[in-house]
Amino acid sequence: MPSKLRFVKYLVRNWHIKILSLLTAVFVWIYVNVKDKVPFQVELPIRGIPQSVEVYPKKVLVTGQIAEKLHTREVLNCFEVSLMWNKGEKYATVVVKPPLPSPFVEIDGIFPQRVEVKVKQNPKR
Repeated sequence: MPSKLRFVKYLVRNWHIKILSLLTAVFVWIYVNVKDKVPFQVELPIRGIPQSVEVYPKKVLVTGQIAEKLHTREVLNCFEVSLMWNKGEKYATVVVKPPLPSPFVEIDGIFPQRVEVKVKQNPKR
């Protein structure tokens, strides 16, 4: 029994330093895994367009860099592309939200950055 008690005391002693060491090791491991980035280029549709408007073009090209281990078609298709548009304006700004935080993904460009918006005319009866 004394050996178990001694072992538990050893584990609990300086517990804050042991947790800090564990967190440091996790952060270093994450840094090493995301350090190597590869370029990507993906064409994505604009989502969330109101039915009362038409947008030209309906797709945008997103370029950037992503962590090599995360460079898969499934991850690239998870980007959210939406519009920031005020009623009455002719153009809307394209907004891209990546599925991962900035250490993993860097967006270099969005083409086009602005799209044309036309309000649909209701046919008169």
